[in-house]
Amino acid sequence: MRRVLANAAIALPLITAACTDTGPSPYDDEFPTSGGDSVFGGAPSNGSLPDDNKADAIYPAKLFLSEQSPVRNQGHRGVCSIFAATALVENLYVKAGMPNPDFSEQYMQWAVKNQLGDFPDTEGSSAQSNIDMVVKFGTVDESVWPYDISPWTAANDPACTGGESLPTKCYTNGEPPAAAATAKKYKLPSLQYINTNSIKAHMVAKKTAVAVGMTFFFQSWNHRLSKLPISSELWAQGAVTYPNAKDKTLSLAEHEGHAILIVGWDDDLEIAMRDEQGKPVLDTHGQPKKEKGFWIFKNSWDTWSFGANNPYGAGYGFLSYKYVSEYGTAVSAEVPTLSTDPCVVDPASCTQTGTMHTYSASPAAAIPDNSATGATSTIHVTDAGTLAGVKVTTDVTHTYRGDLKVTLTHGTTSKVIFNRTGGGADDLKQTFTVAGFDGALAGDWTLEVEDGAVQDTGTFNAWTLEVATH
Repeated sequence: MRRVLANAAIALPLITAACTDTGPSPYDDEFPTSGGDSVFGGAPSNGSLPDDNKADAIYPAKLFLSEQSPVRNQGHRGVCSIFAATALVENLYVKAGMPNPDFSEQYMQWAVKNQLGDFPDTEGSSAQSNIDMVVKFGTVDESVWPYDISPWTAANDPACTGGESLPTKCYTNGEPPAAAATAKKYKLPSLQYINTNSIKAHMVAKKTAVAVGMTFFFQSWNHRLSKLPISSELWAQGAVTYPNAKDKTLSLAEHEGHAILIVGWDDDLEIAMRDEQGKPVLDTHGQPKKEKGFWIFKNSWDTWSFGANNPYGAGYGFLSYKYVSEYGTAVSAEVPTLSTDPCVVDPASCTQTGTMHTYSASPAAAIPDNSATGATSTIHVTDAGTLAGVKVTTDVTHTYRGDLKVTLTHGTTSKVIFNRTGGGADDLKQTFTVAGFDGALAGDWTLEVEDGAVQDTGTFNAWTLEVATH
């Protein structure tokens, strides 16, 4: 992600990022966008994802998921996808019953680049990589490593002298404090890509928010760097409309992106369409044309300017359905299970509090290419015990792991533990902590590996099931 340089011709006020109304800001990047490539970060194309809308589905005209953490401030760093992902993790933990979760964006920025290994040579990342990191490694409380609103410069480290490719430490503002190594890690059960046309279906079924990364259109967002006229009224409302042709041409040349958290929608909301001069688009009768239907979203530009007058709260906004459908990519995750039982938090720790069971299978099965029928393997368990924690280790060779979806089933419960992440990396040899299973240990445990796209192929070699019981 790149820092944004301000255009003095834009009349929007510049106030300090600390939300105090103290006059002009000393910074030139109060509302940073992101490099367009990073916010998508290897996500599958929208058309390759299933449409989860049922033919007879009827959705409410308006929905707002109020179980949200406060609007945060990304300050002067182009880390919008970190904030969108953290907002999603906080929403999921609120949904799980945690009061006032506040997770460290600073730690997530470091962990995505150093633990997951994605985007080490840029400030940016994608919401899907960020959530994937939380699934695999977990994030920490904000108090462990508080967020720094300003990027590192040569004043912090001589290596951070500017330019397009810097040492990773310059993008993460150094290394985490020693306390981060032993701090409690907050994980998610699994990542889920969502067809942008299925966001309503997901939100109605799961009652959880959706992180969306998208191409950034400057006039649509009424951003001060727009080369076309903007509206301070729409900016204060947080209203983002579908871009006109000129806005598309100019903004696509800038190649920027942004990421936000969708928390609801309003089918009946109407906002006037604008031409490249910022004037109303008129119909054949000379009446202003209006765009109808908008997502309600939570942004990360603080509360003092963008969306200051939004009815759902300062810092929130309205985003065109059509905009997201054509230019967005969406991701969410399952609600975690809260427990003080170390067997649930980390099954490996159950050697002191319960019994560990380990089972393995070696199916050595070819994975059907681009098929909903995957390669499956079943382990039949006869041991007794009550489930406390589950881990799965996969051994899959594949030439494009971003094609793969892995599902674990026991009894009537199925959990997706890997869902088409990792882009073009090879193989899937990884250990997953899987939440959401309870009841008896005994019975069939089935792992299915599905390839959801053409060309690349692979083999489901083996897998290991580790189960802790009380």
